[in-house]
Amino acid sequence: MAALIAGWVAGYAMALVATAALTFLATRDRAAGFVSRWISEEVPVALLAVPASMGSMVGWTFVGLVAGAVYEAGGLEDQPDGLGSPSWPFSLVMVALALFAVFPLVVLARRYWWLWALLSASFAALFGWLLPVLATR
Repeated sequence: MAALIAGWVAGYAMALVATAALTFLATRDRAAGFVSRWISEEVPVALLAVPASMGSMVGWTFVGLVAGAVYEAGGLEDQPDGLGSPSWPFSLVMVALALFAVFPLVVLARRYWWLWALLSASFAALFGWLLPVLATR
């Protein structure tokens, strides 16, 4: 049960990071016309943070619960520790997933490479390090 709660906490933290990133993208791309195709110009840009927050909260906490369930069901707490993580194989897989997702984003929107790198590093740190640490406590 501790791994599920740890996964939910990691997902919640990732949702906060993703909300900030989505709000930033909405404010930057409104001027370029990307967001204005779907959202009226009369809607304040700051108000877009509300649906971004709600959606990312549901999505990332679900991802966290699934990651926590995999961690617990797979018995990954019994794996060797390393690099500050109680389960370095799990951490390595999470880092690989983070890197796997960042490459297509950099290719599609090279202008925001730093944002994709920040999101990828946040994912790797929260799910690869924080989840196993919280699950063992």
